[in-house]
Amino acid sequence: MKALTIIPRKKNSIILRNIPKPTINKGEVLVKVLHVGLDGTDKEIGEGHYGVAPDRSKFLIVGHEAIGIVEKTEGVSKLKVGDYVVATVRRPDDCINCIAGESDMCIKGNYKERGIKGLHGYLSEYYKEGPEWIIKIPKSIHDIGVLLEPMSIAEKAITQAFKIQDRMVWRPKTAVVLGSGSLGIMAAVLLRMKGIDVTIVDRTEKHKIKSQIFRTVGIHHLNSEKHPISEIPKLLKRRIDIVVEMTGNPKVIKDAINIGGRNSVVLLVSVTGNPFIDNLDFAKFNYSIVTGNKLIVGIVNANKKYFELGVNDMKKIRKVFPGVLESIITKRIKLNEFSSYDILHDRSQIKVVIDVGV
Repeated sequence: MKALTIIPRKKNSIILRNIPKPTINKGEVLVKVLHVGLDGTDKEIGEGHYGVAPDRSKFLIVGHEAIGIVEKTEGVSKLKVGDYVVATVRRPDDCINCIAGESDMCIKGNYKERGIKGLHGYLSEYYKEGPEWIIKIPKSIHDIGVLLEPMSIAEKAITQAFKIQDRMVWRPKTAVVLGSGSLGIMAAVLLRMKGIDVTIVDRTEKHKIKSQIFRTVGIHHLNSEKHPISEIPKLLKRRIDIVVEMTGNPKVIKDAINIGGRNSVVLLVSVTGNPFIDNLDFAKFNYSIVTGNKLIVGIVNANKKYFELGVNDMKKIRKVFPGVLESIITKRIKLNEFSSYDILHDRSQIKVVIDVGV
């Protein structure tokens, strides 16, 4: 079978290889891959910033956002041939959180991740997996099921924010999302589904598809090159209860923390390889956090329950805002046509998807 692979830590080493098709054992499922989404993690792995191949392998099959269809099962009762499925990404170590089913909150850090760290990913014609890591996708959303993995991250971020704000006697009313990639858009849509007044901020003057999404869902949009992030609270003329930072830019992160209002929660969902900035006034930073009762929370990965939440919310979003999730996928490429992650630098694209088995 064909698989898209890289040599970890080696820039521009991506090639299409022919490798053996997996054979399944008892208690496993063979999945034919249909579509795989690409994101910033894939781009950075392709640029050689990180990535770990499995033991005894010189290469890593990339891709961690995939939907497929069950082709064969062996001793598995909950899945059958023809089911649409999405597999989670992270596999646990033996820490207390991982044992409890929350590998996304791993303590030891010895977890593995499909297509990222120590395990092959899904950008191949087939993969095999245990049913415990697989979510069945209803036919009603199978065409957008490739978005479930990033949706699971957004689900975790928003769920955590509301859990944290249970400390208040009031519910959050306003949110600012910094970054309008696919993950930022999905987080903004989930917040709107909860009745939150949402402003999304990016460096885009006008993007036809994004503008249509914002109008449909009722999301305000600001261009940070015209309206500096630090000035957003004055511009909006209201307290910001939730800030979701999706860019990973150190300067944006600093502003994200500062624009949160009293008792706000700031969710940091992206990491970056950009240079460290050392002009942060830590005394002012500390004063703002302490006297404002602000909380800063890091969000990474998502366990199975957030994938399941994502399935339910994707069905709801499709009914309430038809066409929105579909429009996030702005470019499709055949597996044998893919040659470089350079396309992920194209800011006109929201989500690039590789069509594998169609």
